[in-house]
Amino acid sequence: MKRVKRLLSVTHILFLAALFIQFMPSHTKKIGDPKYSAGLLLILEIAYIILILLRRKQDRIKTTNGVFGVIFSFIGIWTLLTAKFVLIPQDIFKAPDVVTEQFVSDLPRLMNDLAVSMITITTGYILALITAIPIGLFLGWNAQVGKVGEQIANFLGSIPPIVFIPYTLALLPTFKSCSIFVIFITAFFPILSGTMSGVQNINKTTIESAKIFCPSKPYMLYSVLLPASLPQIFDGCNMGLLLSFILLTSAEMIGGNSGIGFYIQYYTNFGNFTRIMVGIVFLGTIVTLVTNLVKAIEARFLRWKN
Repeated sequence: MKRVKRLLSVTHILFLAALFIQFMPSHTKKIGDPKYSAGLLLILEIAYIILILLRRKQDRIKTTNGVFGVIFSFIGIWTLLTAKFVLIPQDIFKAPDVVTEQFVSDLPRLMNDLAVSMITITTGYILALITAIPIGLFLGWNAQVGKVGEQIANFLGSIPPIVFIPYTLALLPTFKSCSIFVIFITAFFPILSGTMSGVQNINKTTIESAKIFCPSKPYMLYSVLLPASLPQIFDGCNMGLLLSFILLTSAEMIGGNSGIGFYIQYYTNFGNFTRIMVGIVFLGTIVTLVTNLVKAIEARFLRWKN
């Protein structure tokens, strides 16, 4: 009964309103098929219902209601501004039905580009994780060495990674290796800084208590310092992941021949705004899903904080 009550929300009214708007008369040069945008809304409504039924905490239920309410409202307003009343330039801003139809048509290519982008970002990001975290633990634990390392990291981390792209293109054999290196540099310094900050902020009582048992250095680093530093480490990981997506897209737009960034840049050259919007929405959706996945992993590791 409680789960049924969760479904009583104004969000469903916003969904129905957005669905109704899709079938209103259109006044654009190219009239899309409203079944595509209606199908998108139905998929979102099903996802919303599933999430509401799975949520246990009231604050998360309210957040889910708010997020999907904004999504349904945005799609409805987007449709009114483009297809129904043409209040914004129709040659640049396409209606949801046109964009959704194009997305369905281009889905096989988008999935191939997504696979290329995800392989690149995963490789570079994992390399950053397995190097930045051990180095950060070591530098954070050794006070004097850590101060020197922190200054060097601050200097190198302040340089926008995108400036390395011309050098990587000149020195590395393939564009893929260039992209992996840029992703590595992008994610490395936020993770390193987060790890060092986490170690430096550990309660001294925790460290002194652990030293009573005369632990080995590896045990101290990975069994004491690492668990205690996880909140700040995850902060650095989240920042590094977000910046990695930004840099990967930029790199693919500059010199790539595949990937989501290349998809957007390719159709930018032809002024195909329908596909540009498809790429932008698709990229935003993927980044949101990946970052939420990382947050779920973080919540799993940091259960003790709740």
